[in-house]
Amino acid sequence: MRRKDREVTDFDEIVSILAKCRVLHLALVSGGMPYSVPVNFGYEVREEDGRKKLSVYFHGAGEGKKIDALTENARVSFCAERFFGAEGGEEPCAWTCYYESVIGFGKAEILFGAREKSAGLDAIMLHNGYKLPAGIKFIAYNAMALAKTAVVKIEVDEITGKRHSKK
Repeated sequence: MRRKDREVTDFDEIVSILAKCRVLHLALVSGGMPYSVPVNFGYEVREEDGRKKLSVYFHGAGEGKKIDALTENARVSFCAERFFGAEGGEEPCAWTCYYESVIGFGKAEILFGAREKSAGLDAIMLHNGYKLPAGIKFIAYNAMALAKTAVVKIEVDEITGKRHSKK
């Protein structure tokens, strides 16, 4: 990263930025060409071999360009950001933007089992504000809707954060 003064390196802080983002921009390769698409998403942090690991989930139709691209090449990149505004002076190059962002790389896997798909959808729903009723540990999904919905899990290999805020 060129601007080391804006780099966020703490894993928990990067996840905190991701938690505040609403849209994830997914970068794929389709027919040898770049393809980027916004998706709503959820995520899960877990402990594995003494390290924190991140998985990102998104969903969509079970067919189409996104699924075709993932079938062709499971390697993906993504970014999510929060924009706080811009300010500057008389000179155009004196302007700056204030933001937080996350960029990640990983391997995507289309999930097929009802339990795995439900876990991914739970992560998406909870990230987007769904509140589980008291005493309930999981969300019940309509079996037909679940069967038609593609749920994709990205195992994140690398993630970085960046922030530019007013001092």
